[in-house]
Amino acid sequence: MDRILLLALIGGLVSLVSTSAGALLTPYFQRTEGIQKFRLSIDFAMGVMLSTVAFSLVGPEIVGAWSDHTRLKIILFGFTAGVFFIGWTHKVTEHLQKRAKKPTVLSSGKIVLALALIFHNWPEGMGAGASLAGMPLSQAIPLQVAIAIQNVAEGLLLAICFRSFGWSMGRSVLGSIGSGFVEFSGALVAGVLMHQTMSWLPFLLSVAGGAMLMSVVIELFEAKMEGRVIEKNQFALGLLLIPFMNFALNF
Repeated sequence: MDRILLLALIGGLVSLVSTSAGALLTPYFQRTEGIQKFRLSIDFAMGVMLSTVAFSLVGPEIVGAWSDHTRLKIILFGFTAGVFFIGWTHKVTEHLQKRAKKPTVLSSGKIVLALALIFHNWPEGMGAGASLAGMPLSQAIPLQVAIAIQNVAEGLLLAICFRSFGWSMGRSVLGSIGSGFVEFSGALVAGVLMHQTMSWLPFLLSVAGGAMLMSVVIELFEAKMEGRVIEKNQFALGLLLIPFMNFALNF
């Protein structure tokens, strides 16, 4: 197997395993005290995501392409595509959720959640695969850790949502684990594209960065609408994780 494709698949496997780990934590976190800890982990994950965008996915690419206008346009286009992709997914999901209240149109919100997860995980999987396949290990490892942290939180969240639909614990955990294959397939696509030409790397990373940024913006907006206060210490720790790891690995 081609080395680039193999590394991309390994990146996708990391995403799959971390999502599965979050799903397997569901029995513990579903307790009342566990839910509170889960909310703190979401705040930490949001900080990690923003830090990843700034220090791993988009920031370094923009700095490296500052004098290359063609490459810079590709990066900005990919970033914008990622932002609009997640924004559009969110709008479609909201629309389907409203229609789901009408039994004649859609009797369950499970399909809505599955669609939202597919669209959300796809660009993240591409970023996971592309980073490991095309970046030096000193840069790829912090990014893999950041994506894994986020996936643990998302795997747990999805399993808890499935439980709220009336699914059994086992079915909910398996459903969440299955969602990790969406990211794995995204990594596979990234590997195939980069096998053809490494020039896909800036675009794939910037798409993942735009998707992450928009996901955080939506989460912060929804937290404000619900009156939930973001735990600043957890959020700040997440912001500091990636620059700290970059410093430690390059010291």
